[in-house]
Amino acid sequence: MPKLAEKNQCTGCTACVSICPRNCIQMKKDNAGFEFPVIMERSACIACGACERVCPVLMKKKDDENLSTSAYAAFSNNNALRLESSSGGIFSELAATILQRGGVIYGASYDDEGVVRHIEIKEQTELGKLRGAKYSQSILGDSFLSIKKQLDSGRIVLFSGTPCQVAGLKAFLKRDYENLVCIDFVCHGVPSPMVWEKYVKYRSLTDNSDSFPQHINLRNKESGWSHYAYSVKFAYADKKRYLCKNGDDPFMQLFVKDYILRESCSSCHFKGYHRVSDITLGDFWGIWNINPKMDDNKGTSLILTHTAKGEKMMNAVSENIKCEQVYLEQAARENPSLLRSSVHKQNRDIVLKTIESENFQEILPLLQVKQPQRRSKKEIIKRVLKKLCGLG
Repeated sequence: MPKLAEKNQCTGCTACVSICPRNCIQMKKDNAGFEFPVIMERSACIACGACERVCPVLMKKKDDENLSTSAYAAFSNNNALRLESSSGGIFSELAATILQRGGVIYGASYDDEGVVRHIEIKEQTELGKLRGAKYSQSILGDSFLSIKKQLDSGRIVLFSGTPCQVAGLKAFLKRDYENLVCIDFVCHGVPSPMVWEKYVKYRSLTDNSDSFPQHINLRNKESGWSHYAYSVKFAYADKKRYLCKNGDDPFMQLFVKDYILRESCSSCHFKGYHRVSDITLGDFWGIWNINPKMDDNKGTSLILTHTAKGEKMMNAVSENIKCEQVYLEQAARENPSLLRSSVHKQNRDIVLKTIESENFQEILPLLQVKQPQRRSKKEIIKRVLKKLCGLG
């Protein structure tokens, strides 16, 4: 029987499932909602070893001496697009270019129940589904198989995912396709889907709404972007909404404090300046100290290009963005997640089991997580007026 990656190392990238010639392996969820490969049809396994050879964790990482990474600070010239985006709107600009060429995009989107899944889009009108941060590990499904079919047909494909998902895709494909562009991002770690889904239900209950959130924005910029000023926003069909400062939202506290991340995130194999992706995107935290003219409080992207293909993509959108080159060391100065793994918390398993067995609201005091303070409509109006008048 093949030996797959240990559970504490497996990233759930689906490469082994996708490559199995006998369909012996399936992805199964654990109690925290994280997917892991399981050999279901042992009698059908021919011990070919394909699943072991394709695993990015089991494969010995090869350092490519030809890799050359350049770093940039950038944002879209389209202010409306920037405000809808997590940082500077660069992903949307790059994706739009691919769609204009008749290509297809694969990225993370919410489904009707708030579950994060990778989907395929072919139209500009669908691009908003992929925009913005989703703090739950996405379900890849058969994305890798679908991508290979598109590539083999000659269609240009852009895949956006975590560094481990990109590594899994590249390992599965076995060769570099000229018509494939891969974008990863500066990743803190992937949170538990179980916790996320419980939190969405908790929000609807706490916000006294009978409807499911119509709009979820975990990086809302109504209060700004610079110095981590963004907030969490849920909007419902019945016009009710939830708006909370990022640092006060209970889910975001659990995420940032590393309590609800996948176990493999604490020993990530895919950190560093040099990656298998063509482009790495992220927030350029600290840009206000490095190059203040690139910070207008609407969001600035950190961009790393790793390949000639990545540089070519940046050139293709150059007229639509403002961009300044920076030193690599500057890029990492206030972005520790670029180089370092998250911290493994000793009580992580207890936290996850508690959330699994209890109502989300009931576990917050046990975890010493702050409950968000409600702002009155008067306070919100006062803050908006202060901002418009240039007083804050």
